[in-house]
Amino acid sequence: MLTKTTTIALFAIALAATGCTFDQGYDPAGSPQTLESRLGTREALSLDQTSLVGVGAYDDAGNPLPCLQPSVNGGDAMMRATPDGVLVVEKMTINLSDVVVEPGVVYDAPINLTDIQLRLGTQLGLDTTWSDDGLSATGTGHADLLMDWAVLSNDGKVLPLATQKLRNVEFNVRATLGDDGLIHAEVMSAVDGRLGGITNHIELSDFSMAVHANSQAYPL
Repeated sequence: MLTKTTTIALFAIALAATGCTFDQGYDPAGSPQTLESRLGTREALSLDQTSLVGVGAYDDAGNPLPCLQPSVNGGDAMMRATPDGVLVVEKMTINLSDVVVEPGVVYDAPINLTDIQLRLGTQLGLDTTWSDDGLSATGTGHADLLMDWAVLSNDGKVLPLATQKLRNVEFNVRATLGDDGLIHAEVMSAVDGRLGGITNHIELSDFSMAVHANSQAYPL
């Protein structure tokens, strides 16, 4: 289980905006090798599979269920900067592994959860601070985080479940332009307390994520 201070290395973030609009990307004056100038046009980032997502899961007797911890199977994101220096994550998806509720925990048969994906439900604009050398930026912002998922039936059919929403989640983001010409990103995010459940027999709580991502190679 990740702690609230878990560091994330984020690639980008956020899904198509709902109620939040920003200007299109731009090309600021100055060296093309500052982070802000690189992000003047959108940069795509790919999620590293070393990324982590954690959530507490407990049966109706309060016993922890570590089998419900997913692993990260990839994802992508899009990041840019506005003319007034706001770091924006326009898109983020995190693909998670299948998880299985073992037989006997809820029913005699297992519950197979599949097609699990996290995504931003709102565009994420950050209260941004840029470094003096222009090679890094940090920021904090809030956005909804959505989870899409499905259950695999006994006959192999994928049955989508209702989308789950965590509202107004705080994200702390750090982005850097490395000597390798790649943009690297970092974020911290956690939600304490009860999140909901799977049927009436499994309770989920204390979500956190530590995501790592990098841009594609950029000619120096």
